[in-house]
Parts: sequence; C-alpha cells; structure tokens
Amino acid sequence: MKKAVKFSIIFFVVILFTTSIFAQPQRRMMGGKGLINRSPSRILRILETKQKELNITDNQLEKIRDLSFSLEEKMIQMRSNISLQRLEVRKLLQDKKNLDYERIRAVLSKASKFRQDIFIERLKTRKEIGNILTPEQREAIKAMRKERLRGRREGGLFQRRDRLQ
Repeated sequence: MKKAVKFSIIFFVVILFTTSIFAQPQRRMMGGKGLINRSPSRILRILETKQKELNITDNQLEKIRDLSFSLEEKMIQMRSNISLQRLEVRKLLQDKKNLDYERIRAVLSKASKFRQDIFIERLKTRKEIGNILTPEQREAIKAMRKERLRGRREGGLFQRRDRLQ
C-alpha cells in the first residue's frame, strides 16, 4: 500500500512539473530577416506610426503606400499562381501507375520560379522604399530596429531571473 501511495505522489509531482514546463510561452527569434520577409502592409504601418519620429513627409508616405499596394497586388497574383501549380501537382500525382516525372518536374519548377519572383519583388520594393527615404531616415530606422532587438535580448531570460530574485 505504501509503495502505491509513493508511486502516485511521485507520478503527480512529475506530471505537475512537466505541465508547467510546457506551459511556458515559446519565444521565436527573428534572426536577421529584416524587412524582406515582412508583408508590405506591415512596413507601411510601421512607417505611418513612426512618421513624425522619422520626419517622413506625406509625399514620401504616399509613394511608399503606392509601392506597398502594387507589391501586394503582384504577390496575390504570384501566390495564386503557386496555388494553381500545387493543384496541378496533386492532379499529376493521382495517377500513381503512370507518373509523368518530367511534367511534375516542370510544374514544380514553375512554382519555384513564382516563389523566386516573390522574393525578388520584395527586394526591389525594399530598395525603392530605401530610395524614397533620405539617408538620415534610413539610419534612424536601422537604429530603431537595433534598439528593438536589443530590448528583446535584454527582456529575455536574464530579465526573468531578475524578477524571480
């Protein structure tokens, strides 16, 4: 009887600790993604909220807004094309006895080209936005980003230890 009680107590303690470990929020690191992987509307929102801080004129913001919307339209079209290519691959994979590997390769290659085009368009838009901004504004954005990343690092594990003491 004593062994059963000891076992059940140990079991519940282990369950209690493992549950609390997995309940911790997961932190994701951005790791140098910069503006490339951000959606155009997010870049625009950031610049709109920091317009006064960065001394961005209404004219600059309007040009950036136009670039952002045109990029978003292109991305919607390219993502649609990628989805169509995925559907085509699924159709080709239905006939398992007579798989046409060359056709599958061609469709996958086409989808890959659309993903590359999305990446290139984002790079071009980023460069155009950089050309619209003055060098001082670009430096201010870099400084803000570095400060934000530094705040994330300092707000991580070390800050939690300080709160516990």
